[in-house]
Amino acid sequence: MNIPFSVRRRDLRASLATPALLAAALMLGGACSGGSSSNGSGGAQGSGGSGSGGKTGSGGSTGSGGSASGGQVGTGGSGSGGSASGGHVGSGGSGSGGSVGSGGSVGSGGSATGGSASGGSASGGASSGGSVGSGGSASGGAGGAASGSGGAAGGASATGGTTGGGGNSPAGCPAGAFFCSGFEDATLPSALVYKVNAAPGDWSRDFALDTTVKHGGKQSLRVKAASESGTSGSSYKMLAVPAAATFWARFYMQSDLDIGGVDHNAFAAASGSDDPNDGLSCEFAEDVGIAFNTKDDVRWPTGYGRTMSGGTMPYSLPKNAWHCIEISYDGTGKVQQLFVEGTQLINATSYPTGTAAFKEFKFGFMQFHGPERKIWYDDIVVSPTRSPCPVN
Repeated sequence: MNIPFSVRRRDLRASLATPALLAAALMLGGACSGGSSSNGSGGAQGSGGSGSGGKTGSGGSTGSGGSASGGQVGTGGSGSGGSASGGHVGSGGSGSGGSVGSGGSVGSGGSATGGSASGGSASGGASSGGSVGSGGSASGGAGGAASGSGGAAGGASATGGTTGGGGNSPAGCPAGAFFCSGFEDATLPSALVYKVNAAPGDWSRDFALDTTVKHGGKQSLRVKAASESGTSGSSYKMLAVPAAATFWARFYMQSDLDIGGVDHNAFAAASGSDDPNDGLSCEFAEDVGIAFNTKDDVRWPTGYGRTMSGGTMPYSLPKNAWHCIEISYDGTGKVQQLFVEGTQLINATSYPTGTAAFKEFKFGFMQFHGPERKIWYDDIVVSPTRSPCPVN
């Protein structure tokens, strides 16, 4: 087929013009600064020659390097700028564009160091201290669930917990008490020692928790009468608790007979041990009225007891009523003091005459001569310092 010469020249000019038009289009595309990219050295001209187009990629949407990288993770296309560095996590290729160029969030061009955040989700991970920071849990008692510099709230530090050996401590139990109890539990406090004929035994033979007669709370401790069924039959019905050479004892007591009869019986004592037969016993007793009795060396309230004329003047406390008793035992200074309802009744000096190495406090009923009876005790405090009765 013969083609006219003039037609072949037009086709040649068109084929020559086409590369020029393509070059112009590329120059216009290269002048664009990365589409919507706001920062970065991939602004006016990417180092890879292609636009930075898209959100983060270096290749633009129509870059000569092929498809644009600017996706969410920006691993880049195949443009001349290599893989894009942008995206949320990209460790980047070699392209300078994207949203993480120089002046961007993290690095200038090259691979981005940022990711979603430097060092992970937060600087240093969780807050310093966590749930238990410096300081650890609180000391004692109910507080201290979470504490420390980064913890929840530093804990609620509680000191001490329950004071004394009694567990269910009555109100006003002083710090450092040897024993405190209002007898509110189903059994005796563990600090108490019950012995019959110098051998351990079951306390419930001679004692009972009584909900019908009490000074405070829901119950008191009652000493059983000898005629009650199941008792030990012993005349010694006492409980012992460790004390010291010098201490105070405060307790509330009630009896179904007047306290302060003529016959000798003991209600409480400072002793050298918890043995029922211990040779040292400075008793709070009745012996022609309330008195101190140590091996029949008796001290009464002034003007009471056995009078100089040979008569008797008992100081007694009425039955079926609560009485607050305080005793200051001082085995070192040998000064024993008795207070009833907050009023001092006995101040026995140089007493007892022998050694007074007190170590235990005992209470209950030691029946020497008198009739049987029921006695109730409540709100007992044994401590180094005074826990006074209310003053009437």
